[in-house]
Amino acid sequence: MGNAKYIGRVGALAVALGVGNVRRTATRMTVTIGVAVLVVMATVVRVPVSTVSPPVRLSADSTALIMGGGTVSTPDDYLVEVIKNQYIEPTHPGQDNEYVPVTTPMEAWPITGVVRLLGIAFGPPDVWGPGGAGWWPDEPWWKLTGLFDPTLDQAVQIGVSNLEQAMVEHGNDHLVIYGISEGSLIATAEKRKLAEQYPAGTVAPDIDFVMQGTFNLPNGGLHARFPGLHLPIGWTFDGPAPTDTQFDTVMINRQYDGIADFPLYPLNLVADLNALLGTVYVHTYSWDVSLPPDPTTSPAYQGTHGDTSYYFFPTEELPLFGPLRTLGVPEKYIDVVEPVFKVIVELGYDRSIPPWQPTPARLIPMHDPATVATDLVNALGEGITNAKALTGSAPLLTIPAPGSSADTNGGGVVGSPDKVVDLNAVGDGIVNSLSAFNPLSTDQGHKQVGTDGENSGPQTALGRWRKLTPKSLTDGFKFTPLKPRSSNRNNRTGGPVATVGANIGDSLQQAGQDVDKTIKKATDSVTKGFSGFKGHTVDSKD
Repeated sequence: MGNAKYIGRVGALAVALGVGNVRRTATRMTVTIGVAVLVVMATVVRVPVSTVSPPVRLSADSTALIMGGGTVSTPDDYLVEVIKNQYIEPTHPGQDNEYVPVTTPMEAWPITGVVRLLGIAFGPPDVWGPGGAGWWPDEPWWKLTGLFDPTLDQAVQIGVSNLEQAMVEHGNDHLVIYGISEGSLIATAEKRKLAEQYPAGTVAPDIDFVMQGTFNLPNGGLHARFPGLHLPIGWTFDGPAPTDTQFDTVMINRQYDGIADFPLYPLNLVADLNALLGTVYVHTYSWDVSLPPDPTTSPAYQGTHGDTSYYFFPTEELPLFGPLRTLGVPEKYIDVVEPVFKVIVELGYDRSIPPWQPTPARLIPMHDPATVATDLVNALGEGITNAKALTGSAPLLTIPAPGSSADTNGGGVVGSPDKVVDLNAVGDGIVNSLSAFNPLSTDQGHKQVGTDGENSGPQTALGRWRKLTPKSLTDGFKFTPLKPRSSNRNNRTGGPVATVGANIGDSLQQAGQDVDKTIKKATDSVTKGFSGFKGHTVDSKD
């Protein structure tokens, strides 16, 4: 990243205004702004940063300032086009913007090197592959270690200074500032400065923010979960982003992104591990989701509070099993255990809390026991059904009462009609009994968003998760009309590790077929054993 530019203000801002508010009016008032800016080149990181944001020149043009995330110091043309098509244009329709990438350090001592290697190994090749904005050959070898980088706090300070320089150079009557991941930290810091400089009731420049993979999401962001925490590596958790300013903001985040969707109950270690792996398998693929031309029609739209609109995209696959998928483990085996783990992971969250409500981490979960038990029963049943699908067995066996040989269900149930034991009915009885313990077990009173964007009826936590699927989210979406740099852009296990995993996967596939044969043989033996009892037959056909 080399030398950084710093801005020192030596002059005062003089603004002559006519009558009326220039912000969001049909006729723009003429504004005269006097600015004196001193640009200083320095190599020392610890340089005081001005507490006053730069004034913005008003004209007829619009500019979008684009910042990348960790290790992506300068967004390239590919990323700028993606951000333009998928986020800026949908949230600012009809606005003719000039798109300007902003160079910022995007480093965090001492982990930058590790983050870069993870991006190269597991991230999308279009970003961290050869020629991408995060590709390592752009850095001298000694920088790759991350041991010579500024701390995160210092990098954010430098980033704010660089952003403000861009605001002065490209300022006009409308600015859109975009930041993802570490870039969102810089954008939030600048928003706080502007809010302090232009409190409610004063004339403010027309500046909007679009943030993605946000550390400062009030409910979910890593910095909002542990506000005020300071790590000795120069990392300060600066709390939730403000929502009561004059600067319109859009926040776009994904489920299980460890940066923007960190567990509310960190004692749930399974949810913590899932979030940690989510920083690799979800956070690095933040650009895989897109907003439609009218974002408020998106199922991901959660609502608007104060100055901020919120979008939250569900994630179909648990990052927890990302390493297995990378190594090529067949999906049908993961499907046996993933449903139960989804329920366990979701116990680390409270999805009924709106995203704009600042919610620090809590110790004791406040979940309804009946709802939890119901979701676990459903998930266990789904896992068993997936396991039986490996051998072609019936989803659930029904067992007849002793002493009967009458077949009342096409071979599936044998026995007199009034003495049949049906496991499906037993399961339903258990669920109904558990639900009776608490009237809130069906989540009554909480509005949930369905695939059509409307409030759907009461559902269990697992049911809500299933309701929002990536297929429904992509309907009508406007994806970037670009030819990817590589053929595996949308492969979540991209990078060189995927190549190794593909080879391992071939071996695992063969082993899986052997396992299938073994399970089928065992199932047939059990079936024959049941049929040996007098008056009992079990048919395992579908």
